[in-house]
Amino acid sequence: MVSLVSFLDENARRDPDHLACVVGDDALSYADLRDASCRFAAALVGLGLQPGDRVSLYLPNSAAYVACYLGVMRAGMIANPVNGVLTPHEVGYMLTDSGAAALVSTKALADGLTGVLAQTSVRHVISAPATEEPGWHALGELLASPFGPMPYPDDQQVACLPYSSGTTGRPKGIMHSHHSLGMQALLSANHLQMRPEDVLVQALPLVHLYPGNIIMGGLFTVGATMVVQPVFDPPAFAALLAEQRATACAGVPTTYAMLCQLDEAFVKKLDLSSLQIAYSAGAPLPNRVRTEFGRMFGCRVLDCYGITEAAGNLCATLRFGDPPELSCGVPYPLTEVKIVDAGDAELPDGEVGELIARGPQIMSGYWNRPDATAETLRGGWLHTGDLARRDASGFFYIVDRAKDVILSGGYNVYPAEVEDVLQSYPDVAMCACFAVPDDIKGEKPWAAVVPRGGSELTTLEAALDKHCREYLAAYKVPRRFLIVDELPRSSVGKILRRELRARYATSSGPR
Repeated sequence: MVSLVSFLDENARRDPDHLACVVGDDALSYADLRDASCRFAAALVGLGLQPGDRVSLYLPNSAAYVACYLGVMRAGMIANPVNGVLTPHEVGYMLTDSGAAALVSTKALADGLTGVLAQTSVRHVISAPATEEPGWHALGELLASPFGPMPYPDDQQVACLPYSSGTTGRPKGIMHSHHSLGMQALLSANHLQMRPEDVLVQALPLVHLYPGNIIMGGLFTVGATMVVQPVFDPPAFAALLAEQRATACAGVPTTYAMLCQLDEAFVKKLDLSSLQIAYSAGAPLPNRVRTEFGRMFGCRVLDCYGITEAAGNLCATLRFGDPPELSCGVPYPLTEVKIVDAGDAELPDGEVGELIARGPQIMSGYWNRPDATAETLRGGWLHTGDLARRDASGFFYIVDRAKDVILSGGYNVYPAEVEDVLQSYPDVAMCACFAVPDDIKGEKPWAAVVPRGGSELTTLEAALDKHCREYLAAYKVPRRFLIVDELPRSSVGKILRRELRARYATSSGPR
């Protein structure tokens, strides 16, 4: 069987005492992690949950998250990773849409959902620390549950349900089977040349499939060690690389831009001689940052490109050779990638079109959205919505994002979702969310707003900021609200975000 759980079990059998993960002060060997995931799986069954039930994981980076994530899958249930920075409004939508039967969280995070949980199908709340509330269970006790033999779920069964918004602004559940997750991890380990002796340091939220499946899954495939800094702190991250004798690290362009801002004398004092490779994904890495990071930290940076619908990567650069600037590399093994026109006809090298792909890591479809599934997977190919080109040597380049997604610090900000929230404010007549360049985050969201007549313009910006923060995670909130008389439109009345991007590209200011 090809699955994350089977990879874990194989490494626990082969080298039980080898470290699987270190998160903050907590360290788990492969045997420890296998047993913890088995205990949690048995506890979920003991609560009466059934195979196929959705279990939402609303947790910060922790060893408990890793054990629970794998434990849910081991029990034949569906793990629904939920970002800890999302607002109760956003979390409530995911719980309701997925029909989650259980929620695993910290007490502090779960307490913030008091007004939301009653409107969902959640029957069990598993929290740390313990609480006396009815229907709530102590995570520590469940992770200490006795367990016995448990058969593997069918590898085509849905294992994971991350959410990712589309152009409609409504987040969609993306169904990945045990097989698609396992194959993505296996292909990542192969293409990125991960090795059992690797020690990789990262500080990205494990709820995302780049750190939680490409990196964590790839490392667990080969029996390597993942070290996680719970919250990114650049000086401490650099020190952790030296302390752990890291051979690799993973981040997004923002990670590397912030590390390049460290005092060079501080970095030179660290013993980084073991560091060989760095992985970057989430947005194109500026060449300036790549060069500076390589000079300061003495290692090469590999670019990765993928989307959640592919369980992570489709392409990446390789450890050897000299990839062209701005290329996202070549396709993974067993993965077909091509560039097509609007009618899905393949384009010749050098021409820009939509990047489509097929391979064993592609999603099963969108949760309860057959029409969206049929459109995205038409003809048996995943249509990414990203505009790209391929050169004569087979290297791919992402040119633009047809879906107008804003890539801010490794997070996706979907303009339609932000616009939906803005449009709900009574003083907003029309609006458009768009990207402006940012030296650290790559891009940041701004919003142009046409106010309704009679609104108080002097206080509108502050009111919109407050309104957005109530309904959106902080990284999605526009950094600036431009009050305008009209928005640029096409001949058919469509708002042209690209014109707004071009208009304000050189005047973003310090925000």
